Parts: sequence; structure tokens; C-alpha cells
Amino acid sequence: MLKHFFAAALLATATGASAHEIWLERHGDTVRTYVGDATGERDSGETLVKLVPTSALFANDRSRPVAISAQPEYLAASITHQGDLHYYNDQVWAPWKGKDGAYEAAAFQARMGRSGTHATQDFELVPLASGSDSFALMFKGQSLADTDVTIVNPDLWEKTVKTDKAGRLTVPVGAKGRYILVARHKAPADLEIAGQRVATLQHIASLSFVAD
Repeated sequence: MLKHFFAAALLATATGASAHEIWLERHGDTVRTYVGDATGERDSGETLVKLVPTSALFANDRSRPVAISAQPEYLAASITHQGDLHYYNDQVWAPWKGKDGAYEAAAFQARMGRSGTHATQDFELVPLASGSDSFALMFKGQSLADTDVTIVNPDLWEKTVKTDKAGRLTVPVGAKGRYILVARHKAPADLEIAGQRVATLQHIASLSFVAD
């Protein structure tokens, strides 16, 4: 069933955080990182300023991020690199207590482009071939079968499909323009985020690409 982009809530947390996604768009030599709803409200102003210190925008190595700045409606970086780019942030929301009393956190992992065929982050949609319309949903080197992936087309309509038994899906690319794919996966964790030990990590991956 088709519906507007991200109409359903992403997470129901004890902190009452609203639904958010993070995706990347290239505009010339500027890469924009958007936070929020592509057809509705997006984070802006001071909310984006607070994300700058914890944001990592990079080509292949997260330990070597490019400089990023907060603009009124998006985060911006000047990048001449024409290959795939990645974004990571696990402090968009502060860790929160789950129903079992243990702390949880969310890790946003965005990718722009479909030229590379290997995963750079823990949770990622990876093209089966360079420029392919078919993708594998990978989590720490393993494909995830029977997992929801939301496909948003250039007209900003969405459809949710499931990966097959091999963890793959094919995007029905018809119209020219930007496509956004979104997937989510919850997994046990044992790490410290923002000074808090967390036991569960909500992985949220997006892939954006432009069909000519």
C-alpha cells in the first residue's frame, strides 16, 4: 500500500522522540544532510547545530570525516569526491530506557550513491553491482532476509517491501530523480554512547541515489 513518506512512527521510546530519518543529497559540490520527514517537517536551526559535533560524513573511513556545518535547513559539507558517501551519528537522540529498564540508543547510518559494492558501515543497503537497481541488506557482513525496506520514489510516494530469502530486493526504478531506501534493525549491544552504557542499538540505514 502506498502512503506518504515516513507516515508511520519510526520509534516509540520512553523519551517520546519523534520519527526521524537522515538522508544525503548532492547539490553540485555541496552535500546536504537532511534530518526529519522528506515531505513534512524537517529539523532546522539550533537542532541541527547540536548535531554537528557528533556527525561523521565520510567517503570510506569514518575516522577521517570531512568538515560539516549547520545551515538553516540542513547540514552541509563541500565535497568534490564524486563516489559514494556515508554518514554516521549515534547521538541524534540521547540513550533512553527501554521497557525492560535497560538503555537503548539509535545509530543512523546513511549512504549516498550506488557505485561501491561493499558495505562500509554495520548496517547498509549495498548494490549487487555498480549502478544496480538491486541491493542486499547487510548487517555486520550478513544479509538480512525477510526484513522491511521502505522505497521512496522521486514523487515522494513510498512502498514497503521485504527482502527475499537471500536478503535482497530490487527497486522498481521508473521515474528519473532521487530514490531513498530505508531499513531498520534492532540488535543487542554493549557499548557506551553519550556517557551511557547501552544494551540495545536501533540501527537505521538509508540509501539515496539519483536515477537519470
